[in-house]
Amino acid sequence: MYLPKLREVKEALTSFFSAPYTTKFPSETFIADSAYRGKPRYNKELCIGCGTCAQVCPASAIEIIDNKENFKRTLRIDYCSCINCGQCEEKCITNGGVKLTNEHSFATFSLTAPEMFESIERDLSICECCGRIIACKDHLHWIKIKLGAKAYAHPNFLLEIQKQFSEPAQSKVKSKIRREDYLKEVCPVCKHKITVTDEF
Repeated sequence: MYLPKLREVKEALTSFFSAPYTTKFPSETFIADSAYRGKPRYNKELCIGCGTCAQVCPASAIEIIDNKENFKRTLRIDYCSCINCGQCEEKCITNGGVKLTNEHSFATFSLTAPEMFESIERDLSICECCGRIIACKDHLHWIKIKLGAKAYAHPNFLLEIQKQFSEPAQSKVKSKIRREDYLKEVCPVCKHKITVTDEF
């Protein structure tokens, strides 16, 4: 009858004189392990705005917001929806555009507080014939580098190379496609229309 009580007293004394198993967060700062999957953060040097992270996010925590008026794309992570799975980091085509950090604290008094979101802006490339969004300028530049000398075969990439030396004048959106539009920054749909019009 007394043995269980003695065992409990022994466990209590052992626990009292041993080191704690838990941390004293938030009264003391806790630094997570380097392999901890915490908040994802964008790298402004490596992110090209392609949107792969938003496409592979299983929780739909990453939103793509395109603004044609100021030619900007915003990628925004909602930490309230993020499940820290690491798919965005794993599938990033630049291998570093977005990385999981060891930041673990999501404590906040408001779900709409600025610290509950991470965002990055990139410049958009717009079709000069129809006004459709082609891609981010950084994305096109990244593809051009990947293609190497083969990039000279595509008018859009030729224009990107030309922009390194002088800025070509951008034309306004037209109602009718002409043959000279082939040498402008156009989307795949308009490029097909120009080719068909020129052929027939």
